[in-house]
Amino acid sequence: MTPPRPSLSRLILLAVLACTASWSQAQNRVLPTLAVAPPTLHWVSSTPADPWKELTVSVLPQSSGSEPNTVKLDPQTVYQSIDGFGGCFNELGWTALQALDSTQQAIALQALFAPSGCNFNLCRVGIGANDFALDWYSLDESPGDFAMANFTIERDRKNLIPYIKAAMQYQPKLAVWGVPWCPPSWMTTSGKYFGGHMKDDPPILAAYALYFSKYVQAYRQAGINLYAIHPQNEPLYFDSQYHYPQCAWSGAEINTFLRDYLVPQLKKDHVDVQVWLGTMVSGKLAVFTDPVLGDAVTNPSISGVGYQYGGQGAMLATHQKYPDKKMLQTETECYHGENSWTQSLTTFRKMIEDVNNFANGYDFWNMILSEKSTSSWGWKQNSLLTLNATTKTITYNPEFYSLKHFGHFVQPGASRIGWSTTASDQTASPFTNHNFAAFRNPAGDLVVVCANPGNTTLPLALQAGSHITHVNLPALSMNTLVLTGW
Repeated sequence: MTPPRPSLSRLILLAVLACTASWSQAQNRVLPTLAVAPPTLHWVSSTPADPWKELTVSVLPQSSGSEPNTVKLDPQTVYQSIDGFGGCFNELGWTALQALDSTQQAIALQALFAPSGCNFNLCRVGIGANDFALDWYSLDESPGDFAMANFTIERDRKNLIPYIKAAMQYQPKLAVWGVPWCPPSWMTTSGKYFGGHMKDDPPILAAYALYFSKYVQAYRQAGINLYAIHPQNEPLYFDSQYHYPQCAWSGAEINTFLRDYLVPQLKKDHVDVQVWLGTMVSGKLAVFTDPVLGDAVTNPSISGVGYQYGGQGAMLATHQKYPDKKMLQTETECYHGENSWTQSLTTFRKMIEDVNNFANGYDFWNMILSEKSTSSWGWKQNSLLTLNATTKTITYNPEFYSLKHFGHFVQPGASRIGWSTTASDQTASPFTNHNFAAFRNPAGDLVVVCANPGNTTLPLALQAGSHITHVNLPALSMNTLVLTGW
């Protein structure tokens, strides 16, 4: 006997009951929760006795009370982007590097350019000789060669280009900008590479514009990412008593050259390269900055301003008056080869000050020198690394750590962010624009760079969102703290 088929209404009722039971079971099931990584803090501190010491500290819930020396980060307040950090490629640096074997050379270059080291990505090179070249030269020392028929970078192919390419093995995207210390000597009023003024003859200026255009094209053909050029290194500093490459210009003369000669020549040759006003040494805008950026014709063609340490005082005013222009600190104090910790702490604090005054990048001067640390013109100066040709050893000088505390942690494309202190008297706070800066990296982690120039330990309560941590900054220390998940 065939069993009777259930009616349609009974089938519907059974389906509803089954769904109800399934839903009821789902409500009683405990769903797995996604694990959220706890916030972390990585702290590196450098002191005279113990540079680059990695430390771990606890991250706590935000305290309710008011604590002294509390700094609150404000990631929602965003200032300028950071393009990067670096130094200058000099012939004497390459010569010093050649005295080491290939293994030691690799160690030195990695320390400067690899992400595990200083992570340098933005560097400077002289167009012709600078004061740490082997001797004087330009790229065309043929008087009256207005057509630049004898222009050549053959010397650079022996010393500077191999140096840059060696660095590119560890930093493939390395960006380089060029600046002359002196034009070809026949273009100066002294007829020499020192003690002279740039001639203002139109044929000379036109030839010099062509000189720059050929330089950019030649370097790019050699495989160098030359992204920018500056017209003159330190145009205020010239003296016939000091025989090193130099040339004087006025602000008006630089403006005329840029507006009427260099920019038109680059356009004519279809050379797409950034033109900067650099490298300036005056803290007064009226000397160089205003004559160029204040010219409505020149201004749109200028990407930024490069200030040497002597022009540091003009940075904030430049940003306030010309906020669309980038800025680069193009050279630190050279000192005299002491390579002291006091000097490194000064450099570190000036780096903090410069980025707080809207610098987009920072370049050191000599990255590498031999143990003699003397230029071809008899100048003894500091360097990040000292390479000893006799002992075949590498010395990491104190300013190496000044640069590494920034370059290793603050990534290209990072943004400087806001912060505030809880001190009732802001001027009395130990954390000022000379001692404290904060950034957000592209990946989202927060980076704090801070100094304690005092002789005693300095407590810091660092707060971001709902988290806080307490650290005791050692005396005479440089510090970087990386906050992840805050």
